[in-house]
Amino acid sequence: MPATLFQQNRGIKLLAVLPTVFVFAFVVVPVGNIFFTSLKFESLKILKSETILNVVWFTTWQAIISTIASLVIALPIAAVIANFKFRSQRLIISLISVPFILPSIVVGAAFLQVLPNSFHRTAFALILAHTYFNFGFAARIIGARWLQIHPHLDDAARTLGASPRQVFTSITLKLLGKVILNSALVVFTLCFTSYGVVRILGGPSRSTIETEIYFRAMQLGDVSGALVLSLLQICVISIAFLLISSTRRTNRLQIISTTISRQRLINKTSQKLAISTICLMSIAFALVPILAIFRKSLISNSRLSTNAWREVLSNTRVLNSLITSLGYAVVTILIATTIALLAASSLAYNKNFRFISALTSLPILVSAVSIGLGIIVTFDTQPFNWRGSQMMLPIAHALVALPLAIRAITPVLNDIPDSLRQASSVLGANNWQVWRTIDFKIVRRAIIVAAAISAAVSLGEFGASSFLVRRNSETLPVTISRLLSRPGDILQSQGYALASLLIIFSIIVIFVIDKFSTTESTNSRA
Repeated sequence: MPATLFQQNRGIKLLAVLPTVFVFAFVVVPVGNIFFTSLKFESLKILKSETILNVVWFTTWQAIISTIASLVIALPIAAVIANFKFRSQRLIISLISVPFILPSIVVGAAFLQVLPNSFHRTAFALILAHTYFNFGFAARIIGARWLQIHPHLDDAARTLGASPRQVFTSITLKLLGKVILNSALVVFTLCFTSYGVVRILGGPSRSTIETEIYFRAMQLGDVSGALVLSLLQICVISIAFLLISSTRRTNRLQIISTTISRQRLINKTSQKLAISTICLMSIAFALVPILAIFRKSLISNSRLSTNAWREVLSNTRVLNSLITSLGYAVVTILIATTIALLAASSLAYNKNFRFISALTSLPILVSAVSIGLGIIVTFDTQPFNWRGSQMMLPIAHALVALPLAIRAITPVLNDIPDSLRQASSVLGANNWQVWRTIDFKIVRRAIIVAAAISAAVSLGEFGASSFLVRRNSETLPVTISRLLSRPGDILQSQGYALASLLIIFSIIVIFVIDKFSTTESTNSRA
């Protein structure tokens, strides 16, 4: 419900200015530049190339198979999350979420260790890595919606003589259909635009549109061809998210919200065995690749050794990349959380600012690689020759993080009752005092979540960084890619040591998000 107290303040309109300018300057203008530059007859000829057609076909079918595999694994886990209550449940949910927040380059590096050499540079490796990356995300989304289905529907069906299979197919699956489709479209988009995983695990014959964009722009110098591929990718993503938006609108009518928990205690031996098996297998799937990276970082010349860690801590170039990444992460947090808070506030306080939601969602429609390419093309000429500016990289990172940061803050602001603000105003508080004493105290936990997400995105972002990074200011993912691409066991181990650092940070982030998301939702309801 709109906050009528803040709507009365004309200054609220200014909240939307900075988010609008930011997204327009660094998303709308670069994408527009990509669009108009690509629509040339000579440039469009690339789409007839057999090589490009093979790349598009491979990108599409591997994304489809990866999506199906992710959902097949996610559904049993979602069933356990939604229908049963047991000790360590929250821990398991957090653990299966870790792969999704891991940097894509770390996931690619992990499967270099998990899989035999004969599976490297194969479609199977890419599909398995994409499945690993997305299964936890799909399980949480489907499980959360499954939890909202009124348990009385199941009870009524059983009373009428329906078997568990019939209950699932005739009731549960129909109510979850839109959510499953929604999750499938999101996972497909993530697999379709995957860069880090393909860059590490793929090869010349396993190139996707995303890696082909980078290859043509940075190695072949075919910028026009890269722009055409980028436009094609944007069109596919846009169609997917239009479908996602439509499924969300219709899905709201099909799910019955309830305060009655459908989760029940496990009381049958068969249930305990099945649930234990699902939980253990999902945990193993989530942790084995991570443990493989830690193991490789401690192995040198087939022997247990800490040489890689010592080299990492003493190598000036590697340390500089760590310091640089941390610096970029701080700047990204400041940019992304500030703009996210302003955008979320404008949405919560004024119903006329709904366009802000669509505007700040635009970075979702543009992959990180396309963002990097768009920035290079747009800001490489006078009077805005900013391509070499160190601010371009954290700006690109902030664009990738912005939609996620806004979604962390907006629901909390929307749930604050306006009666609290009105009561404070009656007692003599001005708008600033009302916001500081009411809104900020409730939303600050969401800001922490947004900051954690922004930091995770910045430290692990590889697509845009591949375009914008400079030799003397490498980020951790770029350094990892460089080390893994070079021969020599010690260099490989150093790359895995840096990947281990990113894993540790990612695990911290997911637990911070889970902790503060739970607390903030409790506070907002209170």
